[in-house]
Amino acid sequence: MNATRPEATILLVDDDEDIRKNATLILDLEGYAVHAASNGQEALDALQSGTCRPALIVSDIAMPIMDGYAFFQAVRQIPSLRMVPFIFLSAHGSRRHVRFGRELGVDDYLVKPFDPIEFLATVRNKLNRTQEMREEVEREFEGTRRSLIQLLSHELRTPLTYITGGFELLADSFRQATDPQDVDVSLGLIRSGTQRLTRLAEQVVRYAELMSGHAQIQLDRLGESATLISLVEAAIHLAQPDLFARSIEMATDYLEAHDAEVFTVPELLSNAIYEVLRNAVYFSPEGGRVTITVTAGGETAVIAIQDHGRGILEKDQPTIWEVMQQSERTKHEQQGAGMGLPIVRQTMLLHGGSASLTSQHGVGTTVYLRMPLHKG
Repeated sequence: MNATRPEATILLVDDDEDIRKNATLILDLEGYAVHAASNGQEALDALQSGTCRPALIVSDIAMPIMDGYAFFQAVRQIPSLRMVPFIFLSAHGSRRHVRFGRELGVDDYLVKPFDPIEFLATVRNKLNRTQEMREEVEREFEGTRRSLIQLLSHELRTPLTYITGGFELLADSFRQATDPQDVDVSLGLIRSGTQRLTRLAEQVVRYAELMSGHAQIQLDRLGESATLISLVEAAIHLAQPDLFARSIEMATDYLEAHDAEVFTVPELLSNAIYEVLRNAVYFSPEGGRVTITVTAGGETAVIAIQDHGRGILEKDQPTIWEVMQQSERTKHEQQGAGMGLPIVRQTMLLHGGSASLTSQHGVGTTVYLRMPLHKG
């Protein structure tokens, strides 16, 4: 039996109940899992909520509420689904209709009434080809990723470790002959510099994983259901040194999301939450307060992280999610490469969600992380 079949879920979209039943039976007998929907909007809702994570989509064109063309275009706007093969199964079999479907970018076009053998052959072909492409991309990326990590480790982390260790030994040798306070100040500066460069290296690797497609592969292979509260608590744990250093009070409100779960690789999402939380702490006045509120309703969860810092200038807000963009960087001489929020944005897109913010200069900023709930 083909290795792709036992794991493959196929989203079947057709307003004709008989077609749905017959196609589902054919696919089920071959060992595929089938999620059926009667129109494009119903199918899109299942995709956005996370209740269906298909390996392939088969859709009719003429359907009520949302037709196949609109559904296809909506699917292609979801980053995590752009690699999923899409087949039109339609009674519109003229050359004009087939050509139009292919020009849209659909992977294949079958005409009703369909031949079961041809139908299954097309499904197998698309699944196998997609799997081959994923494996090839992964092989290529793994080589690039290993080289990048080795470069960062050698050119940044390893020398910084030598510097820090060397100065620690040097400090021990002349601590008695020098003012201990001066030594501590010097070592503090060295530690700060090494931590800053190490963080930059980690951010570069994470952003590369998100933009190259490797994070998507991680999500597909290692994804699991996790509670929002556990992810937020993991982020707060990561932020403890930052909170302590600036004496920031941390407030949480989970009352509306105790059982809310999302489909994720926990480390990916908790790190994105941490990036927002770290910004909130860094831009808050010392001794200030940061609040995290988690809500869940319908099919969507929202994490809101609010600070009462200096806020973001209105003119900077449209570009603040782009790499190396920081509001008032020169004026405040702030650190960082401007990669935190781009990492957050790409992580949320990976999960079928979004990131946005509201900010008033001199008052504070609230960042909203929205994502579909997982209903396992």
